[in-house]
Amino acid sequence: MRTLGNGAGPMVCLVAALALLTACTPAREAPAPDAARTLVVADSYPVTHPASRDGIVYFTDRVRELTGGALDVEYYPSEQLGKSTDYVKLVASRAVDIGVVSPPYLSDKLPLSNVGDLPGLSTDSCTTARAVGELTREGGLLHREEFAPRGLRTLFVGVVPQYELFTNGPVTDPAQLAGLLTRSPGGVVDQTLNTLGATPVSIAGPEVYEAMSRGTVDAMTLPPMSAVPFRLDEVASHATEGAPLGGFTLTFAISEALWQELPETHRDAMTRAGEETTRHLCAVMDAETAEARSSLEEGGMTFTSLAPEQQQRWQAAVASVRARWAADMEARGRPGREVLTAMEDALDRARDDDAEAAR
Repeated sequence: MRTLGNGAGPMVCLVAALALLTACTPAREAPAPDAARTLVVADSYPVTHPASRDGIVYFTDRVRELTGGALDVEYYPSEQLGKSTDYVKLVASRAVDIGVVSPPYLSDKLPLSNVGDLPGLSTDSCTTARAVGELTREGGLLHREEFAPRGLRTLFVGVVPQYELFTNGPVTDPAQLAGLLTRSPGGVVDQTLNTLGATPVSIAGPEVYEAMSRGTVDAMTLPPMSAVPFRLDEVASHATEGAPLGGFTLTFAISEALWQELPETHRDAMTRAGEETTRHLCAVMDAETAEARSSLEEGGMTFTSLAPEQQQRWQAAVASVRARWAADMEARGRPGREVLTAMEDALDRARDDDAEAAR
């Protein structure tokens, strides 16, 4: 796999074209079914991020191994070919062969697929990833409702474990959020914070340190693994552990038209690699979350673990977010209640599988 930098001369026209969703590059001729092929892969993540390193790079390495090198890739990370919101169009139009499709950034295009980010459903990356994977693979409800109609097929799923609340004092009860100016990534987390009485504020990741240190906001919502590079342990003293504030799901997808062009052996290799990548990435996400908590604690931060009765109060407080999300989807003519029920059922099956494996 070649990872291309910003100065890749032969690809300048392609980069400009993809970023603008134009077609200045000549059309690529479809190779013979069994010919060696190089796919253009792109996303919005730096190469150090787990979604890159343990997601798409892991996936493409396995595809290369399983196909004996017949499928190779040119990889453009870090938004070189488009913003995070562009890839649903870039992949569907085949300007990019495989790209990241993150429902939290695409609530206007894939609103039902935000179900995996709803608060109070799951705190475990692997459980959530398996459930979302079940719904987005061929035949799944989200595949039928949102991915297939856009000409997309998911290859694997990643889940950044749930957001926690970072503050300068212990928070154990949802009522304590009332009136707090709180950094939010947007989307479902905004709805959750509004329900809890906080005021969500949109602040980009690189600006969270300054915002917290200057008192621009009272609190932050971030996954612990994202808090470490932003050095939040220097500007916040406390964090929740287990607050059901929701998470962040992402998928990598290929166009259905391209999928159908590939020989069956290549499709089988991608299917197997996708299943392996989903398992590998979620394990890395959970491990890095645990490591991040340890690192933040070493920096002086206190994580407040919620007791069972406290968890119940949080769950009761966020339950209305899920109900309202489903009702909003129904009002838009989308099967919100069916999708929420399907997600809950898929999570139950994933937990049952875990319990069976542990016996």
